[in-house]
Amino acid sequence: MRLPLSFTVLATFVVGLGCQTDGATDSSGSEVASETGDGDGDLGDGDGEPGDGDGEPGDGDGDGEPGDGDGEPGDGDGDQTPPPPKPDWLTVYTIGDEADADVDPLGPGVLLMGGGADVNAAFTWQSGLIAGGDIVVLRASGSDGYNSYLYNQIGGADSVQTLLITSAEAAADPWVAWTVAHAEAVFMAGGDQAVYMELWKDSPLADAIMTAWDRGAVIGGTSAGLAVMGEFVFAAYNGTVYPEEALEDPYNQYMELDQDFLAIPTLAGVITDSHFFERDRMGRLLGFAARVLEDGWSTEVIGLGVDERTAMVIGPDGVGEVLGNGSVYLFHSDQPAAVCSPGLALEYGPVMVHRLAAGDTATWPGGQTAVSAAPVSASGGFTVPADPY
Repeated sequence: MRLPLSFTVLATFVVGLGCQTDGATDSSGSEVASETGDGDGDLGDGDGEPGDGDGEPGDGDGDGEPGDGDGEPGDGDGDQTPPPPKPDWLTVYTIGDEADADVDPLGPGVLLMGGGADVNAAFTWQSGLIAGGDIVVLRASGSDGYNSYLYNQIGGADSVQTLLITSAEAAADPWVAWTVAHAEAVFMAGGDQAVYMELWKDSPLADAIMTAWDRGAVIGGTSAGLAVMGEFVFAAYNGTVYPEEALEDPYNQYMELDQDFLAIPTLAGVITDSHFFERDRMGRLLGFAARVLEDGWSTEVIGLGVDERTAMVIGPDGVGEVLGNGSVYLFHSDQPAAVCSPGLALEYGPVMVHRLAAGDTATWPGGQTAVSAAPVSASGGFTVPADPY
């Protein structure tokens, strides 16, 4: 395993965070995720074990009933089309009513969480948009960590189902697609975004997430789940890339980007990053943005970095608010880098970076904000200034 140059310092800093509290605990009272891996090879990811509501296993039957309240057949409008049969090989954890809630969600909405301990206020906000409906948690590892937390501690849901989607077969299963499409909230847990991209992209599951969005559901993710929500994605197919590597060579073997896993209109042009301040990721987000422009994927890109214990929630009116005790970093760029080539240090910017704290807002799509900005550049293998936060 490659270690970042600043590993020792960062590890000490992250451990120190464990003594802080901001109300963003799980149902067990844990403050810091203890699992490893989030698709980027670093420690901790809020992936469904301690740090995000690690309740007891659900009954796992999750068999659902027809209806999702969107006015189409099978959602309470008189055509009670049953769901496809649930495959017996699929791991499903369920808490609450297994029948579909048959309600109209009040979104659509977006929940962008930066990893680590979950932000209670963000999930409480979500509860206000799901109209007492059903929440589906998607993951490829772990178990039912969110079920009791969302159902009992946060409340406001008819049910919470965690689906373990660990194969292309599961991502293509008709029952999975039906269940996700009929949910009032879909939340992608932490884990490994490379697995999500390899197994879930261009699948019926991805289509079902967008169907839920079109019905007015809340779509959200933390850590690796956050990483796959924008139009552009650091896919981590070869593992993590550390900030110094992205700055020294934006085409190094670990800079594996992809696009169009989802097509959430609110996040058009966006590439995200998580654990942002804690893992000093400004440099690699600059590298991601420079690559999007250099590779001709877009003429403008929006970089969005979210700290741990922090979320941005975006309602149906397009207003996004920061919640939690960290910051959200936002920049726009339509100017290609002066140097963005294999084997050469990135020369890019300055871009104007807005640092949004709790209560600050931005309007989406486009990420316009009244919060002041400061210039940040990449030059000679470093960010300028050295501390861009």
